[in-house]
Amino acid sequence: MKIILAGIILSMLLIFSNIHVSDSYLQYNLLVTVKPEKSPIKDTEFPIIIGKVTDEASKPIVGALVKITFAKEVVTTTTDQYGNFKYDSVLPIFAGYYMINVVVTKAGYSTGLASSTLMVNSPPTVTYSRGITGDPIVTGNYTVYLGKVTDWNLETTCFVKFGDQFKRFLKTCDLYNLAPTDFKTDATVVHSLAVIQHNADYRLFPVSDYFNGLTLNNNAQYRYVENVWKNYTVPN
Repeated sequence: MKIILAGIILSMLLIFSNIHVSDSYLQYNLLVTVKPEKSPIKDTEFPIIIGKVTDEASKPIVGALVKITFAKEVVTTTTDQYGNFKYDSVLPIFAGYYMINVVVTKAGYSTGLASSTLMVNSPPTVTYSRGITGDPIVTGNYTVYLGKVTDWNLETTCFVKFGDQFKRFLKTCDLYNLAPTDFKTDATVVHSLAVIQHNADYRLFPVSDYFNGLTLNNNAQYRYVENVWKNYTVPN
């Protein structure tokens, strides 16, 4: 009787042991890290997000699917042979704190999660040691400001201060030959130009358009500004 009972117990142990080690029930964990490559950054910079995915033995996970949620962006990428991933944002970003959330999936592994934060500094107060000043010209539904270029990114983006506003203009400053002839890297410049506001839209023009409009009165001023606006050259 004892021999029969021992045999039954041994058989049950073998059955449960086989169930426990079945690969179909195993799930391995993904260990995920994510962070901005640089923080804080200026609002004239573009964020870069980096991270790494490994298993619990610190072995890199290759080809894992990485979903990144950041500000108004949701993008996907994959890990390289070292388990690393990287995302270069090309969208404008403004001052404040931003949450970076990452979800990583890979067949045979449980879902990996990670998060981090990015700080974007407010634009500095700009003090001009040279240049000219002037009050805005208001004529009809147009306002013409005398603006100042404060920063420049590789001839593709202007950061302009005018009145009490500070705005980013994409692919525009190069229309007016404001960059030095040997311009090859990011630089800080101080230069005047005209900013015309029409309803909720803003456009950049040569500074001469501000002073030409300043010399005119009433209807002539309105017609001049309206004509300048209508002949705006759209950046490529």
